[in-house]
Amino acid sequence: MGAAVARIPQGFSALERRSGFLRSCGDFYVHDDLPILGVRLEAHHLNYVRIAHGGFLATVADSAFGVILRRASVSQSVAITVNLNVDYIGPVHEGDWLEAHVEVLKTGGTFINASCLLKVGERLVLRANGVFTVWRGKLPCT
Repeated sequence: MGAAVARIPQGFSALERRSGFLRSCGDFYVHDDLPILGVRLEAHHLNYVRIAHGGFLATVADSAFGVILRRASVSQSVAITVNLNVDYIGPVHEGDWLEAHVEVLKTGGTFINASCLLKVGERLVLRANGVFTVWRGKLPCT
């Protein structure tokens, strides 16, 4: 485990609270001070041509929105995706450190608008925009 931890950039901590689905996707890390979610690409994240599967990249963006919106919320509410637009820009390879940089653009009475850039280093690999609403139902005990 020591070698794997050494591969995580400084300033990132393991994301402990994850849904069952996200746990099945692998290990995710959140930046201690900035609105960034990170993940190291592994073989199970790849498609047939050995680059990151598009569905996994969309999952990273959507999950980053949820994690960062929850962190930014005073009430620790859960943001539910209403709309997600994704533009694939470049490939991501096994071993790459992928970061999802989230920016909240507008918070209204019902909806939250945000954008997310997925990057490997300074190289942009995906752009996403989303609209979210706050879950008003009962939350399971955690």
